[in-house]
Amino acid sequence: MPHSRGIFVKSNMKYLVSIFLGCLIILFAVSCGKQQGQGSVSTSNDSIAAMDDSAESCSQPIMDPNNPKPMALMMRQMAANADSMKQQIMRGEQLDSTRYPFIRFYLVEPTDPNVLGPPFYENARLFQNAYTALFQHPTEQVKYHNLVIQKCINCHEAYCSGPLKRIRKLIITN
Repeated sequence: MPHSRGIFVKSNMKYLVSIFLGCLIILFAVSCGKQQGQGSVSTSNDSIAAMDDSAESCSQPIMDPNNPKPMALMMRQMAANADSMKQQIMRGEQLDSTRYPFIRFYLVEPTDPNVLGPPFYENARLFQNAYTALFQHPTEQVKYHNLVIQKCINCHEAYCSGPLKRIRKLIITN
């Protein structure tokens, strides 16, 4: 029995480490949005330049990362999942939809409520279709993963270009 307990502890530790790393990724993710009173912070040009995924291309200031809106938090989790999926695909492992369930980001409050219109919901629908197709084509994971990421890029080009640099890094190249 002591041996099986050790395996249980090791698998739980892997799970906890994965959650911890996911949280770190979420904390360091950058999103952009409109300044809405109390939630905004100003940053110096030096600190913006130091960020890997700066939001220089956003027309509005960055929201305080300590008070992000639910949609921003969900998109950060989606980015962490996409990075994890990319690594798994690159190792030749098959993706499992139960490990990466679809996150219904379009149902929660966005940073900028003005984005919620028919084009946004159409982009969300196209993204969901691509995401579903990824798990339906296990022999073509690279192709379908890249299609999912392209849907992210298409939407962010229209609504918030700040995270585009980070999103483009999720594409799998040969």
